Amino acid sequence: MSAHFAPTPTLPSRKGRVDVIAELADLRQGATAVTRSNAFRPPWDAPQPEPAQPTSCDARVPAERRWVEWLARRHPIVDILREDRQRNDGISSPGFQAVASQRLARWAASGEAPRWARGPVGRAARAGQWVARSVYGIEIPAEVSLGRRIRVAHQGGIVVHRDAVIGDDVTLRQNVTIGLHRDDVDDQAHNVPTIGDGVSLGAGAVVVGPVAVGAGARVGANAVVTEDVPAGGKAVLPKGVVSGPDRLAATPRAS
Repeated sequence: MSAHFAPTPTLPSRKGRVDVIAELADLRQGATAVTRSNAFRPPWDAPQPEPAQPTSCDARVPAERRWVEWLARRHPIVDILREDRQRNDGISSPGFQAVASQRLARWAASGEAPRWARGPVGRAARAGQWVARSVYGIEIPAEVSLGRRIRVAHQGGIVVHRDAVIGDDVTLRQNVTIGLHRDDVDDQAHNVPTIGDGVSLGAGAVVVGPVAVGAGARVGANAVVTEDVPAGGKAVLPKGVVSGPDRLAATPRAS
């Protein structure tokens, strides 16, 4: 039986061995540099992925406010509150705080609010309503059907019945009363006013009873409305009669 021997491997020349050693050294140094750079690179200096292109909904607001848009898509009350804020000149105005408290209290008591938010939002809204009633003199119960973009031009003495219906873009001023014409009415829900869209109520205006104030109507200062007002109409008091000495005679003449 003949023996078979493996061929003897041929070693590279001296120059070839030097080239292989140099290549291995370069690979080792490169791997060490990459490892060290990744190990000691701070997180804010790490390579970041390319930012996503903004959608049509996000393009209208800055990046730091996109979470508000996301919240508005989930809960439409956010857009309603933003409209109230613009209409009432900011969140610090008593009118916005009173309207926002009413909306949040009504929202928390409805099925639109998530279950986890009903308790805390409801308690905060009731506290806001107490402040609006006791400090600002604005009483708008949570049961009121309130339209969008309500403006409270001036605070103080504003009382709205809980069953009243108020449309969009309505302006309320100081000492406005919207309610019943008698206290002994059994069916109060059908004996309160309905205020249309775009109605302006002057200072001291009183709207009582089962009346309807049409869209775009104007109720003057200190006017008492107990009948329907057509759309675009006016309900104003007659002008005051000024009596007394002749004003021309009382005015001193220039010499």
